[in-house]
Amino acid sequence: MRMSRISVLMCLLFFIGPPLPGQAVPADAPYKNPGLPVEQRVADVLSRLTLDEKVSMLAGSSWMESMPVPRLGIPAIKMADGPMGVRSWLGSSAITSAANAPAKVEATSFPAGVCMAATWDPALVQREGVAIAQEVKALGRDMILGPTVNINRQPLWGRNFEGYGEDPYLAGRLGVAYVRGVQGEGVIPSVKHFAANNEEYERHRINATLSERALHEIYLPAFKAAVQEGGAWNVMSAYNLVNGAHMAENRPLLHDVLQGGFVISDWGSTYSTAPTVNAGMDLEMPGGEPAKTFLQRPQTLESGGSDLWLVPDKVMAEIKAGHITGAQIDDNVSRILRVIFASGLFDHPHNGGGEVDTPAQRAVALQGATEGIVLLKNEGSLLPLDAAKVHSIVVLGPNAAAARTGGGGSSLVHPKYAVAPLDGIKEKAGSTINVTYALGVGMEGEDPAHDTADARARDLREAVDAASRADVAVVVVGRYNKLESEGFDVKTMDLPAGQDALIEAVEKANPHTVVVINTGDPITMGGWLDKTPALVDMWYGGQEGGHALAAVLFGDANPSGKLPVTLPKRYEDNPAFGHYPGENLQVEYAEGIYVGYRFYDTRNVAPEFPFGFGLSYTTFQYDNLGATPRLAYSGKTPIFGVVVDVSVQNTGTRAGTEVVQLYVHQNKPRIDRPVRELKGFQRVDLQPGETRWVHFRLDRLAFSYWDPATRSWTADPGEYEIQVGSSSRDIRQKKVVNIPASFLRSAE
Repeated sequence: MRMSRISVLMCLLFFIGPPLPGQAVPADAPYKNPGLPVEQRVADVLSRLTLDEKVSMLAGSSWMESMPVPRLGIPAIKMADGPMGVRSWLGSSAITSAANAPAKVEATSFPAGVCMAATWDPALVQREGVAIAQEVKALGRDMILGPTVNINRQPLWGRNFEGYGEDPYLAGRLGVAYVRGVQGEGVIPSVKHFAANNEEYERHRINATLSERALHEIYLPAFKAAVQEGGAWNVMSAYNLVNGAHMAENRPLLHDVLQGGFVISDWGSTYSTAPTVNAGMDLEMPGGEPAKTFLQRPQTLESGGSDLWLVPDKVMAEIKAGHITGAQIDDNVSRILRVIFASGLFDHPHNGGGEVDTPAQRAVALQGATEGIVLLKNEGSLLPLDAAKVHSIVVLGPNAAAARTGGGGSSLVHPKYAVAPLDGIKEKAGSTINVTYALGVGMEGEDPAHDTADARARDLREAVDAASRADVAVVVVGRYNKLESEGFDVKTMDLPAGQDALIEAVEKANPHTVVVINTGDPITMGGWLDKTPALVDMWYGGQEGGHALAAVLFGDANPSGKLPVTLPKRYEDNPAFGHYPGENLQVEYAEGIYVGYRFYDTRNVAPEFPFGFGLSYTTFQYDNLGATPRLAYSGKTPIFGVVVDVSVQNTGTRAGTEVVQLYVHQNKPRIDRPVRELKGFQRVDLQPGETRWVHFRLDRLAFSYWDPATRSWTADPGEYEIQVGSSSRDIRQKKVVNIPASFLRSAE
């Protein structure tokens, strides 16, 4: 019996088998077909890669590019620093921010992460992610190094301004939003810095010792949310050690906690070869000649920088020694390939040439800066300024005439323009109000000519004189990118030299003084706060910060920002006091889960301003809180939840936005728990007199804690108090619910 042609071909294909690594690649190779599932494409291209090619993909090719495989058409992933916009990819921040930088990359400077966190607006953060991703593509890049979702453990971390505050739930919601916005444009985000990266002090060498419970309840949730809910394509491992292991070598955290995407090292944060590869850290950055030059610098060596560890010769040596298996290499490379296909980078490379800093992108930056402004004090309704009554304004301070868009380091974006507070106020005032300016005090360390005792006395006299002759004085104080930055921690919670004295002197000269804080970390205010009629926190507002501030001061925008961090009265009050920066390169997180308001509220330590606090030019009333445990079904699967409803009314005369915050407290817990924990929030826009219902659905996790005994999330039956309010210290409505054990068992 003769075999058919088809049968013969099928037999030949069976005996030929899959393609051998290094073979010529046919034009119709499955991995080239965008219509096939990602996993099939990954498997196919993996089978065609030689071991040398696979190993090459574990190291960078330059400062901000991965290694391509031209033979198979696998592109390099071209990266750019973030997360507050796109900055130069041509070298370290010390090089690209220098006056003689090789090339300037200009892009929209969005508000600092802490300012975006103060908006409590995930939809806006997602739009920010979209806008940033659009600029990434327009500049011909593929990946943005952001968002930063590290928790603000203590007030002096140099990068507090980058992150989303002190609460893991808030940071998680905003991190997910940023990731979804970026990935929706086919750009790769990098969720950083994993994990427990909460100080710049000795960041290469410091070992953070913390409990498993603190890790799971405080420091991991934002990362897990970004990966599991946001589907993040990449996570960046941090410099520091956690419980004795460098994060690049920390397999229990990298492999077991993170599932999905690939892991990239922070620049120069690898310290070994086999332990790093085997832990699931997939791509070492930077690479090539720029990396060698960087690592040979005395500053790099002194700070704990090491060497290039995932370069081919070192990896191949470990493979030959039997310390790394071929299967492990396949695992690492597969994660990188999966993202290259899933993101569309293989099929639709970003060739650049699009427009950057469009009107739509600027609008997102302006909205973020405006919504993020927090009104902390407004005695006598000094704000908003009434143009019919105010005829002269003097704007004072070291941050008045300079646009302090962000903190320093790898996140500092260079915009095409930036609006300083003075410029924004002048523009808004127009010709009807006389706006003048005096420095008052120079920024510490910025200009030696203003740092002398004589210069400070002269500048202060000029400011006091100007303030005494104006209807309103606006004093803009804070730090700047040389005092608050990646690479070092802030020295003190106190304002830089001379700024407290300026505020006190101006307030004596003019009873209508508005103090504006322009910084990313908390500051001490005890010497002048009682005499301050109006206090505004504008954070680092990006390029539109001046416009946003003016809109709030003059009432074009009703402030709706809420603090994403507690502002303590004194540095000594913060929960990490005595356990920062550590000794002998060891820092103990002795406060455990009691970070931020969890500490202040549970231990009854009075803050200057509590977590979630922020005033408005109108008022809001909460009523009719209801909370009901329910067992719903998805098919035959029971799903436990508590449905919460509350009505909110605008009882003032201006349209405004309230951020309704929901906290959970367990009555009589069997394990030590905070007095309250944030588990939900919503922004509500209300016209004068308008009432709206706000709805929440709390899942099992909202009532759970990490049980060290079982090493799992546990929710106990019993009574829980649902607390709804305007801040962690302003609870307007409470409702006790009893959660039956049967509900929890059914939904396990």
